[in-house]
Amino acid sequence: MSSKRRETALAFLAAFETLDADAHLSLRTQNCLNIFRPAAQPAPLANPEFGAHINRLKTVIERFPVWPKEVMEDEKQNRVIIWAEGELVIKKEFRDEGLSEQQWIYRGEYMFVCSMDESGEKMERVVEFLDSKAAEQGRSLIRRARANLERLEKEGSEK
Repeated sequence: MSSKRRETALAFLAAFETLDADAHLSLRTQNCLNIFRPAAQPAPLANPEFGAHINRLKTVIERFPVWPKEVMEDEKQNRVIIWAEGELVIKKEFRDEGLSEQQWIYRGEYMFVCSMDESGEKMERVVEFLDSKAAEQGRSLIRRARANLERLEKEGSEK
């Protein structure tokens, strides 16, 4: 039998597929904070910043499925810990020929610690551990895709 807390945490993962900021935010308490680790990662994000972060990603990312490898529920601490993998795929229109099709796909591994409110239906805090080396590769692809987007927008405005 699945608990509310587990269902909420898995819905959080599922919302990455389409990078739906509203779906993400609907699973968070008003004061939820997303904390990235290790410390060299981006600063913690409150809901408005987290929603903006998701929307920025969506401009150049086609899809970002994240699936659980293992889900551990801690009833005493009212949290769910998820070991997950994900595959970030850059939109074709923002890829350039400098990389192969496979190189435009970033695969990463994550640990999410989702602390829940009393109902188990909302997350109060998310600590997201990223594979630092792999995450830099993903950020590099996103920066490159954004540069390609900017170039295409500039070319379009010059016509």
